[in-house]
Amino acid sequence: MSRIREVEEARKRLAPKYGDEAVKGLVKQFGSFGLPVVEAVTSVAEAVRKPDNEDYMPTPTPEDVDDALLTIRGARVRLLRDELALIEAARANGRSWERIAELLCVRVSVAKARPANLRRAIEDLNRI
Repeated sequence: MSRIREVEEARKRLAPKYGDEAVKGLVKQFGSFGLPVVEAVTSVAEAVRKPDNEDYMPTPTPEDVDDALLTIRGARVRLLRDELALIEAARANGRSWERIAELLCVRVSVAKARPANLRRAIEDLNRI
């Protein structure tokens, strides 16, 4: 099975247990539906971090953890692409590097270098 297919299957396994009501409705309606990659990772991680597993939190199985780990790469790529798009949109909308740096809680020099660093990181992850 290809890595992409493996990740898709992992997201589908996590959806009925960790999805919100809308996702659970899609699972019921279509038989299977994959959680978005970031939600798949954060939902399982949140459940792992809650030792008392409050009533609304499912108890993660070792397989759930494996499935979340499978999706981490996709979540990273997604967030990096989103950050790049948002920085580019901010600049296109006239935001200064000072304002962008403030929003990202970094120095201006770091903010200015961020787009190139994000592009490199995305390329590196896509090569894996």
